[in-house]
Amino acid sequence: MMWELRSIAFTRAVFAEFLATLVFILFGLGSALNWPSASSPSILQIALAFGLAIGTLVQALGHVSGAHINPAVTVACLIGSQVSFLRAVFYVVAQLLGGVVGAAILHEITPADSREGLAINKDRKTGGMIQLAT
Repeated sequence: MMWELRSIAFTRAVFAEFLATLVFILFGLGSALNWPSASSPSILQIALAFGLAIGTLVQALGHVSGAHINPAVTVACLIGSQVSFLRAVFYVVAQLLGGVVGAAILHEITPADSREGLAINKDRKTGGMIQLAT
């Protein structure tokens, strides 16, 4: 088990999970941004962005790490004995860090006037009343 930590393939796989999750969150959440001057993206546009992102990432990085991109997938693979416990732990940590870094990058590249409702698509007619009710 410990030999796995010393292999370059293991390091590449963990970095691939980090990078894939970062890009997935960046593009996926970026597609759902609610710009003040434009109309909100439709559900179809957001779904296509997420789907194309995941498909592209799986094709690009699947041969390196399996392209789990989601801690739930990694845990399922662990339960199904498809990955070792050590690999699963490193994958989950890399995925969580990748998600946080992807969201942080999106926050920083989004203009300040659009950050208030970052990825919160509210109906402009009712304003914030729906959010207050929930």
